[in-house]
Amino acid sequence: MGRIGNYEIIKQISEGGFGRIYQAKHIFLDELACIKQNKEDTDMDIQILRQEAKLLWKLDEYHSIPSAKDFFKVAKGSYALVMSYIDGKTLDETIPKNKKMNPEDVCWITERLLGALHYLHYNGVIHADVKPQNVIIEPKKHDIKLIDFGLSSYMPKSITKPLGYTEVYAAPELILLKPPIPETDLYGAGVVMLTALGGDIYTKSLPKTVHKDIADFCNKLLRYDPKERPNWDKNNPLLELSDIRQHVFGRKHVSEA
Repeated sequence: MGRIGNYEIIKQISEGGFGRIYQAKHIFLDELACIKQNKEDTDMDIQILRQEAKLLWKLDEYHSIPSAKDFFKVAKGSYALVMSYIDGKTLDETIPKNKKMNPEDVCWITERLLGALHYLHYNGVIHADVKPQNVIIEPKKHDIKLIDFGLSSYMPKSITKPLGYTEVYAAPELILLKPPIPETDLYGAGVVMLTALGGDIYTKSLPKTVHKDIADFCNKLLRYDPKERPNWDKNNPLLELSDIRQHVFGRKHVSEA
């Protein structure tokens, strides 16, 4: 498919609202990478990609977040963000044909996601677009990667507006064009959990077969009022889910996805 800088393009992986993602290989190192290139030659698309690159550059220390390897100009109006290659599929691609995953798998995936969000929030970043399409499952590593920081905000203020959202997955405050906050991402984690458990994304309802403790936890993340959702200071959801895993499954860790 050609080259971008020192990278040979192998195939296009996906396409979003602002950019295209390619699987690529470094021509000298023979190592795989992901490259995101802006779709349109507009100041807004370039700035969104540049902002994503800056955020990932700052966050290059956590196992569930991609690493930024490089950022450079390809041609007039076209830039490339090079990231670590992720060997896995998105959550929505992973969910089986019966539309629900094993609840124990859902819990460890959600716990990894909450860990990534806790790291982001501690570093002043709100992802603001947490949804099944932006969570990649890495079964060999028993881990996840939270991807696509194009709509993220760094240290948002009271006047900060969302850069965009996917309505069916978006927290109510984003739809109301209020500033993204940590609880916005926790709502997104609830959406991810609901989807993986086979719930209805439109009614926000879960199957009756879901264990009550797991269902109650998911529903708390999905509360309309962000003040009623868990937060890191008062009722840490990461610790709560770990306790639920111990109570429901008799263990906090499993050996494989």
